[in-house]
This record gives sequence, structure tokens and C-alpha cells, in this order.
Amino acid sequence: MVLALLALVVGCVEKREQDYGDATQAEDTTQVVQRDSLVIELAGADSVTVFDLLQADHQVDFQGSAQGVFVKAIDSIPNGERVYWLYSVNDSMGQVACDKYVTKDGDRIRWHYRKMGE
Repeated sequence: MVLALLALVVGCVEKREQDYGDATQAEDTTQVVQRDSLVIELAGADSVTVFDLLQADHQVDFQGSAQGVFVKAIDSIPNGERVYWLYSVNDSMGQVACDKYVTKDGDRIRWHYRKMGE
């Protein structure tokens, strides 16, 4: 079971280490650096939402509300203690629910499995 899950994750998700260089070496020791454990990359398509693109290629556990869809897990990797799935489009973090953001050809969508501030 664990090996099957690992194979699924490796096949669908690209692990990335981000190099923050000297930019994170600030005098303020309270600065929090957010790092992604996993990143899923998708290509935008005209008139298709970020959520629809994600569902087309991945297993998604979500909850709907009046504000929109909240993604609870992708490919059986759930949100956890201060770790959440968040999306960005063209390197800008989403400001609306993923089912509200309509993409276009050429957009680069990334789903980040990100640990939020300590």
C-alpha cells in the first residue's frame, strides 16, 4: 500500500527544493520562509478553471461553500497541521477560490503543498 502510494506521488508530483539564497538572510529573525514540500504543475487552457484542470488529471478531495471550493487533498495527500494545498497562476498566489479562477492558454498553474508560518 505504501509503495503504491509512493509510486502514485512520484508519478504525479514533482518534488522541488527552492533556493532562497541571501534574500532570506534578513536581520529580522522573526521572518518566516515558506517552503513547498510538493509542487504539481498544470498548463492553463482557455475558459477552464484552475479546479477543473486539477480534477482532469488528479484525484481531488474538496469541500464546496458559498465562497467556492476548498481543496482538502490531492492524490491522497491531505492538508495537515499548518500544511495546505495552495495554487498560483503565473507565479502569483490565487486570490479567489480555485473554481472561480478561469485560466487561459499559456498560464502556468502550480499547486503548492506548503507549510504555513511557524
